[in-house]
Amino acid sequence: MGVILDAGPADCGSGRIGLFVDGGSRPGAEASYPVVNPARPAEVVLEAPAASPDQLDEAVAAATRAQVAWGLLEPAERAAKLCEATVAAERMVEGLGLARLLTRENGKVLWESELDLGVMAGMAAAMGPLATQALEPEVIDPSPQRSLTVERIPQGVLAAILPFNWPVSVLGAKVLPALLAGNAVVVKTPPTCPGAALVMGAALAACLPRGLLGMLNGPGPELGRALVSHPGIDMVSFTGGILGGRAVMAAAAASAKPLVLELGGNDPAIVAPDMEVDELLAGRLFDAAFVTSGQVCMAIKRIYAPEEKVEALCEALASRLSDELVGDGLAEGVTMGPVHRREAAERAEESVREAIGRGARVQRTARLRREDVEAGGYLVSPAIVVDPPEDASVVADELFAPVLPVVGYVDTDGALDQANSTDYGLSGSVWSHDLDLAVGLARRLRVGTVFLNSHGMAAMDHRAPFGGLGASGFGVELGEEGMRAFTRPRVLREAPF
Repeated sequence: MGVILDAGPADCGSGRIGLFVDGGSRPGAEASYPVVNPARPAEVVLEAPAASPDQLDEAVAAATRAQVAWGLLEPAERAAKLCEATVAAERMVEGLGLARLLTRENGKVLWESELDLGVMAGMAAAMGPLATQALEPEVIDPSPQRSLTVERIPQGVLAAILPFNWPVSVLGAKVLPALLAGNAVVVKTPPTCPGAALVMGAALAACLPRGLLGMLNGPGPELGRALVSHPGIDMVSFTGGILGGRAVMAAAAASAKPLVLELGGNDPAIVAPDMEVDELLAGRLFDAAFVTSGQVCMAIKRIYAPEEKVEALCEALASRLSDELVGDGLAEGVTMGPVHRREAAERAEESVREAIGRGARVQRTARLRREDVEAGGYLVSPAIVVDPPEDASVVADELFAPVLPVVGYVDTDGALDQANSTDYGLSGSVWSHDLDLAVGLARRLRVGTVFLNSHGMAAMDHRAPFGGLGASGFGVELGEEGMRAFTRPRVLREAPF
């Protein structure tokens, strides 16, 4: 039971990557399409498989059959089986060069791809005990006259739609809790970089009961719409942009399916007046802003600093930025990859030009790898934008690119007003040695998660729920609340006859 149709050498280069439906790998029934390298767009990385409507029906039907027995298992038994499956799946893909494949199709640097691909088994081991605790029945009234108990039962078959930026990690963050809660899952991979996610998902599916996990892919939005609106799908979990989220909501509306939507953010970081500008602060802000070339939902997108410290902070950030080499994530010395799409690069450059035209200064001290510039790669020279107007695109929009505005404030109330002046509300941070001040500011930020003296991926904890407000979506993932999101309550009332 292979995870790719033909075994290929180191980076799956000659292996044909397929879908995984009803317990087996198979080619897409629709015409395949090319996936290109963002560092060299003329280079075709793979011919991606495309699922047909019949294959979608088959995957959902198989998941429906498999879910019945899986959902009847005790949570601890599901957790044990899932831990075994994730360990086995990671062994199955060893030697296939998936990290290199992911870098070629996605653009990010190799160490990020290795991290993306290396967390599945650890996530399962950490989430198992959490699921067992979260799904424990709640006895409300244990009196002899009557018994009142609330159970958490599976939703049924979940549709999971993945983003391009960290596709395998998000695969784990959606699929593992859903399976632990007793559901079956049908996954739609990101069409612009489906390869590594399809292979890893197929490996996991091959180690689970037949049909419990299906892996689908397609080039456009049609497959996603069909999956979300499918009558056999009971719930949808989506991570992506706000336009995609609206499309998912519209497709799910006819059958009133429950949704979890994580739609990105425009995360503010407030540097408090007591913070001294130094290399340590600049380095931590830089790392939280420019991870994956700024293409992370909970990355810092805006910094607010006291007016008198803006120049020093921008100089420190520019100094840190001068160490970066932007280009092919597999090339020696490259520390930051291209953005994933040409449109994102063009939008970022347009926003920087707008900010300059409105009086902002820009510092761009990183180097671009000449070979990738000449190849037409989607390279964006990382930009520190000094004091742009509050309504400039670099401040008001989520660019998903390595562009970081630093805006001055007079007092912390003004900083909070600016930080909250967005439709997004995913996460934010406050940087201060004064814990009382930091907590006071944090509690007034209109976001789902507030970090203190940290921010983003490196500060995440699977034990805490993660989700946003407003345009950042609704519902939560992770934590006990995230586990319960993949279930529905069922009340048992018992009384003597």
